[in-house]
Amino acid sequence: TKSTKKGITTKRSLTKAQQAWLIEQRENHPQIPIKVAYQRWLHQDQGKDLPSLTTIYRFLRDRGLHRQSLTQLDAFYGPSKAFEAPFPNDLWMTDFSPGPKLTNGQGQVTTTHLAIIIDDHSRLITYAAYYPSENTQSFHHALLRRGVPHKLYADNGAPFVSKHTHIVCANLGIRLLHHKPYHAWSKGKAERVIYSIQLVFETLLSLPEERAHSLEDLNNKLSIWIQREYHIRKHSSTGTSPQARFQDGSEHLRQLELSHQALDKLFYTRMERTVRKNGTIRILNQIYEVPLSLRGRRIELRYDPFQSKPTPEVYHKGYYQGTAHLADLHLNSQFDHQNYERH
Repeated sequence: TKSTKKGITTKRSLTKAQQAWLIEQRENHPQIPIKVAYQRWLHQDQGKDLPSLTTIYRFLRDRGLHRQSLTQLDAFYGPSKAFEAPFPNDLWMTDFSPGPKLTNGQGQVTTTHLAIIIDDHSRLITYAAYYPSENTQSFHHALLRRGVPHKLYADNGAPFVSKHTHIVCANLGIRLLHHKPYHAWSKGKAERVIYSIQLVFETLLSLPEERAHSLEDLNNKLSIWIQREYHIRKHSSTGTSPQARFQDGSEHLRQLELSHQALDKLFYTRMERTVRKNGTIRILNQIYEVPLSLRGRRIELRYDPFQSKPTPEVYHKGYYQGTAHLADLHLNSQFDHQNYERH
């Protein structure tokens, strides 16, 4: 921050999350002038707290993301060669895009984000859904429905560069790939599918009889459209429908030989904590209790990152020690008062 003569404080730095988001925006839309893009960013949830345009210019220039550098890079590299995975589930591509805003009966507005995963060989949508925020839940659902890919090709957005995603891919033997910086166009197949969804499906939502008022309703409509329209329509590049091409190569599919519960555990995130003297730890701004024998020790917690109040598994030096439970602060206070009265 910087204090001006009038005593007004202006923000001059970017958080790590803002930096990652700005880089993603420039990679995906390098042709838009920064000044024009900046005005759009200020109206988006992620861009509301951005610092001044001068700070944005300086940050993007230092990383070679201003328009002149991007133009030179495009001229140097040129378009990538066309490619296609040799069989289904050899390569999946994933991408995110802003989705429609939903308004319920009380006038509350929900912002959505479209997540899609496509099979490169067949162009089949292995999974697509709208979420309140960008995360890897779509990847989890795709594995349950379509098996395990050999490779996953993603952009450099936060959900797919996180430690959590690397752990999941390592657990499942999936090779995680990212496009080169400034080469967002290399995942154009995924972007074309998103464009089709926006052009056809999301346009239909403007009709009174097709309007969605909840996230569940929106995803149900999307699922029906994909199965009845997209998957059975002949694709211009492959000459056949995505569904037929995926099924034709079914002998190559790498099946998921895991129960749903076992797969859920492979998606657990991991973090380390030192147990306090009172046998508690803090995660997700909540206090949890662990076995008192672990007081003062460094432990590893494994839990479902998609739950607001998970029940973490506790490990010490690689050995399972049970589960952590939310502390009952009211109950604990009663025990403290009783101990105090005895003394």
